[in-house]
Amino acid sequence: MGIAPSLEQERAEVELVLESGLFDKAPRLGRFFRYVCEQHLRGESEGVKEYSIAVEALGRPPDFDPKKDSIVRVEAHRLRKRLQEYYAGPGADHPVHISIPNGQYRPHFHVNRTPVIAELIAPEHGQTVSALDLATVELPDVAPNSTELPRNHFRWDNRLRFVFIGATLLLLIAAAVLLVYRRIAHSQQAASEIRTMESAETIPGEVRILAGYEGPPFTDKQGNVWGPDSYFKGGSARPLAPGAMIQAQPDSHLLRSQRSGFSFQYDVPLRQTTYELHLLFADTEYGPGNPKGGGDGTRMFQVFLNGTLVLNQFDPLMEAGAPNRLHERVFKDVAPAADGKLHLRFTGLTGPAFLNGFSIMPSSPGRIRPVRIVSQPAPVTDSDGHFWAADEYFCGGTLVSRRHVILNRPDKALYQGERYGNFSYHIPLAPGKYTLTLHHAETWFGSPESQDPTSFDRRRFDVFADGVALLRDFDIAREAGGPNRSVDKVFHDLKPNAQGLLLLQFVPIRNYAEVNAIEVVETN
Repeated sequence: MGIAPSLEQERAEVELVLESGLFDKAPRLGRFFRYVCEQHLRGESEGVKEYSIAVEALGRPPDFDPKKDSIVRVEAHRLRKRLQEYYAGPGADHPVHISIPNGQYRPHFHVNRTPVIAELIAPEHGQTVSALDLATVELPDVAPNSTELPRNHFRWDNRLRFVFIGATLLLLIAAAVLLVYRRIAHSQQAASEIRTMESAETIPGEVRILAGYEGPPFTDKQGNVWGPDSYFKGGSARPLAPGAMIQAQPDSHLLRSQRSGFSFQYDVPLRQTTYELHLLFADTEYGPGNPKGGGDGTRMFQVFLNGTLVLNQFDPLMEAGAPNRLHERVFKDVAPAADGKLHLRFTGLTGPAFLNGFSIMPSSPGRIRPVRIVSQPAPVTDSDGHFWAADEYFCGGTLVSRRHVILNRPDKALYQGERYGNFSYHIPLAPGKYTLTLHHAETWFGSPESQDPTSFDRRRFDVFADGVALLRDFDIAREAGGPNRSVDKVFHDLKPNAQGLLLLQFVPIRNYAEVNAIEVVETN
């Protein structure tokens, strides 16, 4: 069994780490470290849980939900990495080392068993003596410049003494060489482990970045984790105006900042596979009602992907059709360059370029991932295992829950909510051909809650895709054969418009338009 350090040694090591400057530029990590160590020193490690760390050390509110906010797990990984780097470098000679084992939040204190070169334990007396003490031996006096050797100089006991001294010095030299070798090997191994961890951390399967954002990771309503700004060079971070309302964004709290400038770039390390790239823009500076005024054409810039121009004279305000509205561009068959990184460069033309966020996700060659949306506040997984995102990319309308049983469909998950009104969906897509499926069910008219026993001819509306009529005078109940029955309308070979969007408009004729779910799948 290893030797456990004393409580005083543990407390002293905690103070040494806190005073070392290790957390000067990472105060949140410092609070995390201090909290878990203090709980340990008080003998209260059993109470160190993800929730207590989030609320008591990281300042999260009492309603913190670890399923929705991964800040503790992310910070724990960063803390483990930083401690490993510290004890492989400046803290290598500390008598006590501290680590946070994987899968735990309680600190582990252990004695550093690396031997000290200058000390050996005398086997006979159990006392510590130094190499200098061993080398200090009384020798007979010899007069200066005298050629006379003292009597008994060559007696065997003196010879043995010289042999013993020489052998001891050789052993000390060998021990020093061995220790240096082990220290180098240990440092190399630690460095290798750190590089492996960094590689695993910087080359994830998916990348989601909020440009210009410096806070903790944000988990959106789909369960996707968006990290703070990273991998960038140049430009400056700018927060959006507090309370800015941005239409059509996937999550109402997603966009909160931007990176802008006449020249900036992102160099993102990726595994060698095929990806789809999503770039997110929302102009909250120019356009009617915004601080700088102006309008279409006021700010234009260029975007390069691995050195290739992919957006020229790009104006997010004009592309979105309105200020304070998300405009998302999608690119498929994206791969890292020869250096293993995806290079994004932004260059201003008539004004500084800007970016609010981006995501990079693995996808099949030649197509992007299917887009599946339910008109509900939370995601749904259907009976086939398909993930349907919570309602997103909409403008206008009202979301409402429905609890009526759908009579003609075994999978009822898609019909537990609807968006109704005069509304539209701005669905970003890469160039290609797509099959659109609209899922409808009349769950209001004809129900006891509506106080209207009739469902036919109570709701009629049109549906357009990029200005082309898909449905005219559509009556869900009549088409489905009654209320609480689903009907799917399928449309093939649709293409995104010049702005890279499938713009679906639901226009009321009698009462309001309605939709329960939308599916868009790219075809060959």
